[in-house]
Amino acid sequence: MNIKVQHIFCDRLDEVSALIRNVENGMNTTHILIRRMGKTGTIYHLFHQLMEKKMIKCIYTDLFATQSIKDLTGQVAAAIFSAFPEKKSAGKKFMKILKSLSPVIKYDLLSGQPEIHFEYTRPKQYEHSLATLMTFLDEQNTPVLFAIDEFQQVAGYPEKNTEALLRTIVQQLKNVVFIFSESNKHLMNEIFNSQKRPFFASTQILHIGAIQSEKYLPFIREKFEEAGRNIQEEALTFIAEWTRLHTWYTQVLCNHLFASKIRNIDKTVVKMHADIILKEAEGTFFQYRNLLTPAQWQFLKAVAGEGRLYQPSSKEFLGKYQLSSPGNIPRLLQSLFSKEMIYRAEDENGQSYFSFYDCFLSRWLKKLPLK
Repeated sequence: MNIKVQHIFCDRLDEVSALIRNVENGMNTTHILIRRMGKTGTIYHLFHQLMEKKMIKCIYTDLFATQSIKDLTGQVAAAIFSAFPEKKSAGKKFMKILKSLSPVIKYDLLSGQPEIHFEYTRPKQYEHSLATLMTFLDEQNTPVLFAIDEFQQVAGYPEKNTEALLRTIVQQLKNVVFIFSESNKHLMNEIFNSQKRPFFASTQILHIGAIQSEKYLPFIREKFEEAGRNIQEEALTFIAEWTRLHTWYTQVLCNHLFASKIRNIDKTVVKMHADIILKEAEGTFFQYRNLLTPAQWQFLKAVAGEGRLYQPSSKEFLGKYQLSSPGNIPRLLQSLFSKEMIYRAEDENGQSYFSFYDCFLSRWLKKLPLK
């Protein structure tokens, strides 16, 4: 575990407590928060808390790059392989089981992490291997927590029975607790809240939002002060407003400021570094424009202008941003939604709105002319 990561972890006390409670009660959890809001950091912080108590074995894997049950099987095998050192008795047992499944094992030249692949001719072989891997975990003397990030990927596999297969395996395990983590709220709701899906009502849903400013801003000030730096109140307020306290973007801006070595940071300094960040990302942002139709690009700029778009078909909104008729709006929303450029959420009062995944892109678009 990276001690430095633990040192800079901010808040999430209620969320981590809820996760610990679920783990201790043997309850699986669906962990949902939008992209780059700190879900992976929360999981690793949870791991740190649990491993300090020496009460459980923690395993993590990310399914984002997987496209099939073949990829899934390799990812699961690699995660278990990393968690059980070969020199220990459990690791030796796992290696024996793994070799019986005829894998191809390689190591990434840069990270040194294992990469495991299976080359079977029949889908049933992958199903058998997944069940065998999970049975190994279930037979450990210590309880196991398995966190699976970007779990929604399984919904897009060509093997349409993957969800049913995994649900069957999971419900047979007595010693393994799962966290299914994802940033796509819509897909995860489909997987876990639809009565037609195998995972329906099988986990506790835990939604996590942004860290509140009254906790985040003092935390940021404290970290600068620990390094002998002063950051003014108006600078902190600007950071909160400009990044919307979206964890990853807040971290990037603060890291940029920290690297500047400026001793006294005011609002002018923060605005200057915010502009530098947007300038450095311009090449990527212009590529986005090439991937969208003119109507999609214009609508995206309008969403950026609003920050939170509550009534996309209203005459006021259409007129303000010189958009076409309201009949085109559902199609534009769906196209940008499917490209994961915008997401749908609810505010503190339960009102639905659309907003951006990429805070920096939103800020850059807002600076552009409407036409």
